[in-house]
Amino acid sequence: MDLSNVDMQVLSVSSQLPYFADETEAVDAARLANDLYVRAVREYPKRFAALACTPLPHIAASIKEIGRALDDLGMRGIAAGTMVLGKSIADPAFDEFFAELNRRKAVLLIHPTGGAIGSELLESTKLTWPIGAPIEDTVCMLQLMQANIPSRFPDVKIILPHLGGFAPFLTARLDHLRHRYLPPSAALPSVQAKHFWYDSVNGNPWALRCTQEAVGADRILFGSDYPFWRDDAYKLSVDYVGEAGLWAGDVDLILGGNTQKLLGL
Repeated sequence: MDLSNVDMQVLSVSSQLPYFADETEAVDAARLANDLYVRAVREYPKRFAALACTPLPHIAASIKEIGRALDDLGMRGIAAGTMVLGKSIADPAFDEFFAELNRRKAVLLIHPTGGAIGSELLESTKLTWPIGAPIEDTVCMLQLMQANIPSRFPDVKIILPHLGGFAPFLTARLDHLRHRYLPPSAALPSVQAKHFWYDSVNGNPWALRCTQEAVGADRILFGSDYPFWRDDAYKLSVDYVGEAGLWAGDVDLILGGNTQKLLGL
């Protein structure tokens, strides 16, 4: 963080989420993770903040942990996976989970689970993380649109990682083919995309500019993907934002201003 001039990092459980069929195991794991993160935040309050995980698919227990994390522990939002034990996070089974986040006007960071979208071809060719993760991001975004999450739960501040996967690059295609996967009354996917926030993890200036043009700089948050990106890769995650040819004001928003506003830091 010091070498990359990162003042504060927001911690969250990513693909190792406490999603277990056994409710007791899920609750114990979620509470442990949240307590450990809060310990780090309290030890270094000027360097770290944290998002909480919940024991999905157990809705009542997850709502209880949301209350503990946000009200008692002072955490800044919630982290969830694109999938929960084989179900999309956009599945109607999680409507009560979204309703509670909506009531609280809470932040929800969604991260790939490493499930390769159930594709044996991706897994067998070792492409689960190189392209499987951004595919998860893209599919999740479209499933959230299919479930009408942006309209039904408009106060949930949803963050998608890795610049939204391939979605910004495909906005024209997604709009053109919307009749294949969205009802006729639905807003254009390119319009709905501006409901979400996106972290900047990518490293490619062209991709960052594409996302900035698709959704606006005010919807992009700095992301490092630590610990998956370390050392030189971590520094790249910071440096490339300033080297992408964006207006200086947009760079400032992406590297800090947007996150400070969204999370109240």
